[in-house]
Amino acid sequence: MTRPHGTGDMAERIRAFDWSATALGATADWSAELMSAVEMMLAMPRPATLLWGDALLQLYNDAYIEIARDRHPALLGRPVREGWREIFNEEVAERLATVWSGQAVQVEGREVALRDADGSFQPRTFDLAWIPVRDAAGSVAGALQQLVEVTDHRRATAQLRDSEAQLRMMVTTGSHMLFRMSADWQALLYLNGRDMLNDVAAPVADWIERFIPPEDRGAVFAAMAAALDGPAMFELEHRVRCPDGSIGWVASRALPVLDAEGRLTEWFGTAIDITARRTAEEVVRRSEEMRRIALDGGGMGAWRIDMARGEVRGDARFSALLGMPPSDEPRRTTDFLDRLSPAGREIVNRFVTRRILPGEEFDGELEIVAGPTAGCWLRWRGRADGPDTRILHGVVFDVTEQRQATERLREREEMLRLFGEASRDALWIRDARTLHWRYVTPAFRTIYGRSRREVLTGNHYDNWLALILPEDRAQVETAVARVRGGEHATVDYRISCAVDGTTHWLRTTEFPIRDAAGQVVLIGGITSDVTASHHAREAVARSEERLRNAVEVGGIGLWDWNVATDEVHWSTEHFLLQGYPVGSVEPSYSAWLARIHPDDRDEAETLMAEAFGGGGTYVQEFRVVHPDASIHWHSARGRFFFDEAGQPVRMVGAIVDVTERRAWAERQQVMIAELQHRTRNLIGVVQALADKCARSSHDLAQFHQRFGDRLQALVRVQGLLSRLSDSDRVTFDSLLDAELAALDGEANAVTLAGPKGVRLRSSTVQTLAMALHELATNAVKYGALGAAGGCLSISWEVAVAGDGTPWLHIDWRETGVAMPPAGSTPLGSGEGRELIERALPYQLGAKTSFVLGAEGVRCRIAIPISRHGSH
Repeated sequence: MTRPHGTGDMAERIRAFDWSATALGATADWSAELMSAVEMMLAMPRPATLLWGDALLQLYNDAYIEIARDRHPALLGRPVREGWREIFNEEVAERLATVWSGQAVQVEGREVALRDADGSFQPRTFDLAWIPVRDAAGSVAGALQQLVEVTDHRRATAQLRDSEAQLRMMVTTGSHMLFRMSADWQALLYLNGRDMLNDVAAPVADWIERFIPPEDRGAVFAAMAAALDGPAMFELEHRVRCPDGSIGWVASRALPVLDAEGRLTEWFGTAIDITARRTAEEVVRRSEEMRRIALDGGGMGAWRIDMARGEVRGDARFSALLGMPPSDEPRRTTDFLDRLSPAGREIVNRFVTRRILPGEEFDGELEIVAGPTAGCWLRWRGRADGPDTRILHGVVFDVTEQRQATERLREREEMLRLFGEASRDALWIRDARTLHWRYVTPAFRTIYGRSRREVLTGNHYDNWLALILPEDRAQVETAVARVRGGEHATVDYRISCAVDGTTHWLRTTEFPIRDAAGQVVLIGGITSDVTASHHAREAVARSEERLRNAVEVGGIGLWDWNVATDEVHWSTEHFLLQGYPVGSVEPSYSAWLARIHPDDRDEAETLMAEAFGGGGTYVQEFRVVHPDASIHWHSARGRFFFDEAGQPVRMVGAIVDVTERRAWAERQQVMIAELQHRTRNLIGVVQALADKCARSSHDLAQFHQRFGDRLQALVRVQGLLSRLSDSDRVTFDSLLDAELAALDGEANAVTLAGPKGVRLRSSTVQTLAMALHELATNAVKYGALGAAGGCLSISWEVAVAGDGTPWLHIDWRETGVAMPPAGSTPLGSGEGRELIERALPYQLGAKTSFVLGAEGVRCRIAIPISRHGSH
């Protein structure tokens, strides 16, 4: 591959670009500093661009294409002033001047308007970093820019700040004390005391001791237990200790806040100062109920309902809350019910239509849907006092703002929950001081194998670190420290998945979240499972390593020819295959052609020209001549690549040495011819055996036995021949062992004596094997191997005749055999004797004798053998 090195679209484009028409010049003339800067930029995973020279010519990587959009690929090689005319202003020029002075420049939150996919311009925000790049002389010759888009992060931060500002406005302008408690009521997380109690901004665990007098702690604990049992609303009127040491009364109410999975996360509540009311109750305990409630209520409307008459009375505050003009006259209860929503009317009707007990209370929030106050939510509290339970007394107050605040908080949390649940990445927020999680999304379980309940138990940070492989923890802790210091950080690390114990690669991007004073109070983060991408990179590396090994081990030579510049690259193996020392010549078409055998050169040029002009593949086997005059066969395959105009611009290919394969192919042809010759001979032998067995057999069964035995002998001989190479020969002792092994144990009575490794001529093996088979068969049926006490002695030696030809002398001697009387008909068919006395001398030029002695057969055979037949 030509430089600059790199993969991807932009790497290809930069290599293919005509730089000779620019101030940079052809890539072959680029300085080492420029080439290294370009390759480093191409390897960057994030958007990056390089400006070079006085003209500020722009180069960029694949990730930058998404920023360039419709300007791509026209930006490549153009001066940045022209490519980004509407963005390149004096501010940008000043920053570049700073870079050219040798200083790095970092810009956070740079907002620019870029064309979106639909053609419209959209504001986008980037964090930019400019780094000077110096030439060999140490002067700044270029500027490398890396961009990180933070548009979504900035928007989310702004929305979060707006939401928090709205919440602060609600707290500031409201009339109720607001507080937040931990899920187990062990810690008071927040309190806006409204000048009645000291404010609490950070969690405190001793809130009971601080605010609750001892005489009311039992009631508070009981109300907490009842609320946790549901969970249900916490509601209690109790005393509190004020900052000046005095005791006041508050009406506290808190609702449970549940996460997406229905788990209790905290309590959100309000408290009303009811000190005045409780004090008035003590002073004027028996005074008129409506006035007492109205006076104590402070912003509450007082009412009285006579269910028997269907009448309702209320003070001016009551009338105003319902959007009615004040009146001292009673109103019909239907006028009151008509202002309520259908759900509110249903709640009231269920209460008033059943039997009410003395002292029983009514408490609920009702929505007004008609009249001037439509859209308001009113909190109603009342009870039946006295013996006549048809008379209800109570108060009403506006809780619209409280409900709206709660709803906005719920909507914000719901949006965050939906976003977190939809994301495959784990989103989280942790406290910058304690490093405890404040928020985690469900994807945390998918990525880490731990549920949110598990990660929010115990020491959050230590439990999280325990999931990370020990060798990666140091870099993770370093990244956390950087973010606590106000930096952004991205770190890749491995974890042991709690579900199946497998190792996963994760990438965490962390960023600081600051308070109004600029202090880092929270750390936000996004964690992605990048195991697949890591494995893909490892697979690519392994694949490249395997290819490299395959090329080296397989002796494959590679070439890469830039047709436009006529530059050719050869691999190390290519040099060696062509017979050149590595680097001894400039790789070229002519250097390759010069090594081709003159008889193959014209064909090579013709096939190359056809592939060059027709777009096909070049394939050829040809000979090359090395400097030592040795000839080698090569198999070559190559392919041309063409530009949009159909002109060849590049050719890549490979060659391998096939000399040995060609030699094997030639030897194979010789072997096939030899096999055909042997097959014809073997068929002749089989035919002769069949004829002889047929003439000497009395019936078909005898023919079958004799013919089968002789075929088996041939099979054994062919087995010996088939296991030999071209230069090998069958030895006499191996032939004899094969025949004796077929006697199924009868060979125990055999004595052998003679040298091993006596090589036989291939033309003699089959006939000699048949003779040995006949001798052995007769010995088993009629001779020494078939008689009790019989012995067979086989000895052999090699002697050289006067003409220098070596002869093998075989002596077959049987003893201990009861021979038939002289003159009687010999046993057997006589075929073996005929083979020995006639066929061997005729076919092999052997000298033989066959004698039926007093104790058995004695047979002598002498045959010429290979001149290398004995050791």
